[in-house]
Amino acid sequence: MIGTLLRINGQIIPNIKTYKVGNNKLWADAERNMNGDVRATFIGVFPKLELEIGGVLTSAIVANLCNLLDQPYFSVTFYDPKTRTNRTAQYYASDYTVELMDKYRELYQPFSVNLIPVSKR
Repeated sequence: MIGTLLRINGQIIPNIKTYKVGNNKLWADAERNMNGDVRATFIGVFPKLELEIGGVLTSAIVANLCNLLDQPYFSVTFYDPKTRTNRTAQYYASDYTVELMDKYRELYQPFSVNLIPVSKR
């Protein structure tokens, strides 16, 4: 792998516990005819990133991650296993939930978030 696994707006994302790249195909006008054959227009492959953020999640780490993920759109540089290179594209984040684990030490539970591409590969 080349360099870091994931950056959002140039910032390295720490504590990545699980990293999955989904090659999601998007189709338009999909339907089946009377013979059962599919007729559809292929739009493209959209590489969705499925992440679990874990390890020691302090309030500072969580606050920084929330600030990055709460933007409407952001630049993501990620390792693409298909090309074996780092790629950069515009993404947005799915809904996510942060859960407090220890109020006194200000530690948080691991959480999952998906990064969804704006454009096809």
